[in-house]
Amino acid sequence: CNEHGVYEDECLICRPELTSNNSEAPSVVLYCEEHRVPEQECGICRPELTASLIPGKGLKVRLESTESAVKAGVVTAFPDEDKHHATHSVLCQVTYNMNYLARITPLTSGVIRRVLVDVGAYVSKDDVLVEIVSSEIANAKVDYLTAMSNETLKKLAYKREKGLFEKRISSQREYQQALAEYQAAANTTNTRRQQLLNYGFTEAEVKKIVETRSSSSVFPIRAPFAGTIIERNAVLGEAVERGDTLFSLADLSTMWLELSIPEYMLPFFKVGNRVEASFNSLPGKKLQGDLIWLASRIEEENRMLKGRAIVKNPDFLLKHGMFGKSSLLSEQSIKGLYVPVESIQRFDKKSFLFVKLSDDLYEIRKVVLGSRHDDKIEIIEGVSLHENIVVAGSFTLKSEFLKSRLGEGCVDE
Repeated sequence: CNEHGVYEDECLICRPELTSNNSEAPSVVLYCEEHRVPEQECGICRPELTASLIPGKGLKVRLESTESAVKAGVVTAFPDEDKHHATHSVLCQVTYNMNYLARITPLTSGVIRRVLVDVGAYVSKDDVLVEIVSSEIANAKVDYLTAMSNETLKKLAYKREKGLFEKRISSQREYQQALAEYQAAANTTNTRRQQLLNYGFTEAEVKKIVETRSSSSVFPIRAPFAGTIIERNAVLGEAVERGDTLFSLADLSTMWLELSIPEYMLPFFKVGNRVEASFNSLPGKKLQGDLIWLASRIEEENRMLKGRAIVKNPDFLLKHGMFGKSSLLSEQSIKGLYVPVESIQRFDKKSFLFVKLSDDLYEIRKVVLGSRHDDKIEIIEGVSLHENIVVAGSFTLKSEFLKSRLGEGCVDE
C-alpha cells in the first residue's frame, strides 16, 4: 500500500475486512521474494527472531547461488555418534580450604618483641610464631598470683573458723562468713586462671607462672594447627592492637575447588559425587576429590550455580587462584552426538550451528551444548544424527546471516 507504507494485505485502513474475527478466514503468509523463503523464517531479513527460538528450531539463510558455499569453503558432515562415559565438565578455581585457614591475631595490645617464622615456613601445632610485650599480660599474671595468695589466706581463715565452730567457740555466722569468703576467693582464682588460658597460655605455662611467681610481660602467640605460613604482617618493634592480623596460616594438604555449574547440568551434580580436576599448568596431572556443597540459588549475573569440591594436594602442587576444569564421571555409558568445536557460532550469548538444507539454503539452528572432548563438543539437543552440519566455514554463513544489520536485508527500504 503506497499510501500508508505497509503491505496491502496488512493495511487495515484500505482493507477493514482484515479486522474480522472470522476464524475460518485463511491466514496470510508473507514471503521473502529476495531469499525465496517465508518472511518469518528468513534469517537474513529477520535475525532478531533468533531470540525466540527454542533448541532444534532455526531460521533460513539463502546464499546468492549454489556455488557460493563451495567458493566460501563451506564444508559439511554428519555428526559423530560416539559411545562414552557420561562426562560433565565445568570450570573451577582453586582456593584455600577455609576450614583450615587461620588469621593469627593477638588477644591483647602490645609491642612485637620477636618474630620466629617467615612466609613459607611449615609450623607444627602450638609452635610459637611471635612474642609480644604487653603490660596487660603482666597485670593478668599479677592478678592471678594475687588471687591465689588471697585464696590461700581465706582457706586458712575458713579452716580456723570451722574448727572453732565445731568446738562451739565461734558463732555460726562467723563460720558461714569465712566459708563464703573462701569460696569467693576460689572463684576469683579460677577466673584469673581462665583469663590467662583465654589469652593463649597453655596449662604447662600457667603452672610455670605459679612455680616461678613470674609476672613477665612477654606473651607468646602459637599456631592453632599444623600448616604453612602464607602471609606475614608482623614486624619487629611494631605496636599491635587486639585483632590485628600478624600471620595467615593454612593447611595446604587439601584445597577447595570452586565450581561454576551451568543450569542445564544441575541434574547431574549431587553432593557426594566424585570429581576429577585437571589444569593446563599441570599437564598430565589429574586430582580426584568429592563434591561437598552446592549453593541454594543461581547467580543472576551468569546463570551459574556455585559448587565446591575438596581435593588432596600432593606435593602442594595446587596453588590458590589456579583455574582448571572439573569433570563429573559416571559409570553409565551413553551415546552422544559430537561436532567440531569450530561448528558452533555464538549470537546474542546463545549457541547456534548451521544445517545444510540444499546447495544454496542453510538453517541457523539453536542448540544445547554438552561436554567438550578435545576438539569436539557434544550436542545435547538441537540436531539429529542424519542432518548435514556445517563443520568448516560456518563463520562465513554467520556473516551472511547478519548482513541485514548492515542494511542489505529485504525489509530495508
